[in-house]
Amino acid sequence: MRIGTVLMAMLFAIATHQSLQASALTAAFEAACERTPEIQALVARRAVVDARRNAVGALLPGGPWTTVMHRTDALTHDRGTREYEAEFMVPIWLRGERSASLVAALTEGERLEAEIVFRRLEVAKRLREAYWMAVEAREKAAIAERRRTTSATLLQDVRGQARTGQTGLMETRMAEADVADAEAALAGRRAEVRQAIITFRVLTGLDPPPAFSERNVRSATAASHPRVDLRRSAVQKAQAEQDLVWTMDRERPEIGAFANTMRDTSAEPNVSSLGVRLKIPFVYDAVNQPKRAAAAAEVVAAREELALAQREVAGDADQAQARLDGARQQLAALEARRGNLAAVVQLAQEGQRAGQVALSELIRARLQLFEADLARATARIAVERARSDMNQALGLEP
Repeated sequence: MRIGTVLMAMLFAIATHQSLQASALTAAFEAACERTPEIQALVARRAVVDARRNAVGALLPGGPWTTVMHRTDALTHDRGTREYEAEFMVPIWLRGERSASLVAALTEGERLEAEIVFRRLEVAKRLREAYWMAVEAREKAAIAERRRTTSATLLQDVRGQARTGQTGLMETRMAEADVADAEAALAGRRAEVRQAIITFRVLTGLDPPPAFSERNVRSATAASHPRVDLRRSAVQKAQAEQDLVWTMDRERPEIGAFANTMRDTSAEPNVSSLGVRLKIPFVYDAVNQPKRAAAAAEVVAAREELALAQREVAGDADQAQARLDGARQQLAALEARRGNLAAVVQLAQEGQRAGQVALSELIRARLQLFEADLARATARIAVERARSDMNQALGLEP
């Protein structure tokens, strides 16, 4: 009953956690987990844990064994000695061994489930990085597309002005060079988009979704991080294994029966007998002390790993919050810079049409606006990435 209750609670917690975190990336995330060998190997190990847990409920702690013996003096004196003996023995549970083994099996199952959740979080990190790389590449390609469009429009205006004599050949060539530069930049951005999509497909087998936004889950804390849960379950497993080592301080006793048939001379009839044999092992500290010391060392190591995980997870969360705050401040500054440059371009366009501003100045202003658009897009995506980092630091799946 306890085993079933624990398993049902684990499954319910995982299902609830996933339903709360359902988003546009959920399908891609689950597909990535299905394509991750480490997770599938851990899932396959559930059968091993189940087998160990079921073994605790068995009648015997180990398999029975039998011995068959035959003795004769046919090759020596041949006085008619013939002896046959058969023995059947079964091991017996040590006192407290069954309950200690059950606790060890349960903690092993909890540690396995915690490791699966932790490995899923590692996949979530790779997925988030691949997604935002694709988003950034798409955004920069869209900006490069707009730049090419505006450059082509400017070239048409310059050519029209050249036909009316308002501009010369140098301005036309300058506008044509600006279009070529915009097309080259666009080709590079499109190649980055293709590379990012390929990276996402390799990880998930799917295309990146068109939109995704991290959810704000205020109930999540660093204390519930899957890494901390994994280390906490590792401590519990090490303690259970230590208790099992102290319980199994000797070999298992054995009990069995034997039958013996013996004849000393050819004139005497066979003499048969039945008996019971009990094997009682004793404690031997020379064997137990190394095992106990190793088990105690595992407990100490697991506790230190837990303390380290708690410190590092808390530090990662603080760093993610600092990155998010800094990204928001940077975005606000770049938004103001982009607005000022947009006003400069507008004035330069009006001045160029009126013949008061050189074409080179207009092209330079547009290049600065293009760079400001790229910087603003990068900063905006950096804010979303920082939010992803924050949820990642808190152990939340996408």
